Amino acid sequence: MLRKQIEIPHFDMPVQMTCRYYLQSRKHYPDLTGLQQATADIISDEYKTINHKKTLVKQWLLSDDRIIKNWDGSKIAGIDKLNPRTEIIITPLEVDLKTETDPYIIKKIKERQQENLFREKPRESPYTDYINNLLNKYD
Repeated sequence: MLRKQIEIPHFDMPVQMTCRYYLQSRKHYPDLTGLQQATADIISDEYKTINHKKTLVKQWLLSDDRIIKNWDGSKIAGIDKLNPRTEIIITPLEVDLKTETDPYIIKKIKERQQENLFREKPRESPYTDYINNLLNKYD
């Protein structure tokens, strides 16, 4: 529903993710790694196995949590009793087929190269403007 109200990008190539967690209290204080894993799971596409095939059920922000290549800057930022929250910044990373080691990403790059063979104009990312606006907001 939210995706229909505002244009939210979908990432399927390597990203850096920075999360700032504001907890409601110090009670049951979590570890950062657990928070990061839970966040990655929550915002990644949802799949089910149907007839022995992995089938997309719901598209979220990330195609797979394995595309998160960097968590720099993530931290438990504080306690906010009135407004506990997670602030998430996702930044696309550049990829290079020559140096990439992840088979999932290599497959995606090759698929994009195949797609581009049949296009007349180079394809611009559908979320370029969105990312640029976010970056300008934090400058």
